[in-house]
Amino acid sequence: MAPLLRVEASTKRFGGLAANRDVSLAMEAGEIVGLIGPNGAGKTTLFNCITGYMHPDDGRILFDGRDITHTRPERICRLGVARTWQVVRAFGRMTALENVVCGALERTNRVVEARARATELLEFTELRGKHDAPAATLTLADKKRLEIARALATRPKLLLLDEAMSGLTPIEAAAAVQLVRRIHEELKVTMCVVEHVMEVVMPLSHRVVVLDYGVKIADGTPQAIVRDEQVIRAYLGERGAAH
Repeated sequence: MAPLLRVEASTKRFGGLAANRDVSLAMEAGEIVGLIGPNGAGKTTLFNCITGYMHPDDGRILFDGRDITHTRPERICRLGVARTWQVVRAFGRMTALENVVCGALERTNRVVEARARATELLEFTELRGKHDAPAATLTLADKKRLEIARALATRPKLLLLDEAMSGLTPIEAAAAVQLVRRIHEELKVTMCVVEHVMEVVMPLSHRVVVLDYGVKIADGTPQAIVRDEQVIRAYLGERGAAH
């Protein structure tokens, strides 16, 4: 079977800077893939190209057997790709329930059905009792859960999580890891997770892809990645790697 997602030599330039350069990767259905790299490595740019918010200058992206390289974001969402954002993008004046209804309406034009789906997902993401709270009043941890619930409301096959645990306390981050595992196990959603905290992403991922200066430098099991000298140099520099 073909991979659920295939990125083939994707390059995205901003003037003379290549934020992604000849990046290729594949994701099988059912995987959790960690996407890591230093700040500025091109991780969010890759997410933007996969989801249609940007288009690669070269290369192509295929999802579920379809070429989506130059497809609009709403069409890619309908095909089954959803995402969260590095900086949370909740509709602050709308309630938590209304935020998730917006996602559910991607799959149905029946408001009653969308509200029922949104209610289920607020329960699933442990936001029960906060249905009527304006999104702007939620804590950061709850806003991140809300954004995940809204993405899940679109019924994705592939969910891209962009630093869904950044800024959280250790207890909140541990709860977020458990939520990701439940999404994978109970909802059967394939996931790609961008995260800087190694203690989070390594135990969570079946496979890890590493970007550095827009180039893929490693792709393998977490056990192999943590021993990869090129990855260590990318994070710690030459002196740190030698140590």
